[in-house]
Amino acid sequence: MYNKMTKSVLFLFCLLIFQSSFAQKKKNYSDTAQGVSFDMVFVKGSTFKMGDKKGDLLLDNGVNPSVPVHEVTIDGFFVGKYEVTQALWGAVMGNNPSEMKMGNHPVETVSWDDCQEFLKKLNTLTGKDYRLLTESEWEYVARGGKKVSETDVASQNISQRAWIITNAQDNQHQEVGTKVANELGIYDLQGNVWEWVNDWYSESSYKQATKTNPQGVQNGTTKVYRGGSFISEEVFCRPAYRNFDKPDVKMNFLGLRIARSL
Repeated sequence: MYNKMTKSVLFLFCLLIFQSSFAQKKKNYSDTAQGVSFDMVFVKGSTFKMGDKKGDLLLDNGVNPSVPVHEVTIDGFFVGKYEVTQALWGAVMGNNPSEMKMGNHPVETVSWDDCQEFLKKLNTLTGKDYRLLTESEWEYVARGGKKVSETDVASQNISQRAWIITNAQDNQHQEVGTKVANELGIYDLQGNVWEWVNDWYSESSYKQATKTNPQGVQNGTTKVYRGGSFISEEVFCRPAYRNFDKPDVKMNFLGLRIARSL
């Protein structure tokens, strides 16, 4: 009897610990690297329609890589509340490559390759596994996640949420978090600086995409970035709009945001 009761109590105790640990994983949290803190927001997974019926009609080459609209299922994950700041980059990397140097502004003039080095060092410092978002995760978050991803609200009133060419002071990026957050409480997904994502770019990647947690094509010559910047018009800040460049390219309107799997 004693052994049975002991086993039952131990089982319940272990179950409570597991449930508590699992619940804790789903909470927003703050982390710190070399004395600089950064906030991570939990995003619930769901299924949404990715892409745009009209496509990216303004691309110079006439190709519409945002079509066709297709259904994608995303598992839950964590995403940075803000774009990676110059302060955080400097704490991790020991330098600030930005052309316009202001600590709590987004870091820029960083290549996709630079971002990988930053992530390696950040993970060493924190003991976690931070990464870039996938392209599908980025669009899901930009559309507002589970609650509003089907409404396309992110294509409306963009200037209220984004520093773009019509409102960015002194024609430069601005301090993170000074515009209105989106429905998930995440800032500057649109405007301020473009954000590198993990995927290789392909004009036909949507036609080849898997339905669940797509990772994009497995090789290529260019990487995708999303969201528009302080020198972008609203049309380029639409959640479906795709842009790309070689992974070693650095520009003063191009930065990053981090993510973390559960």
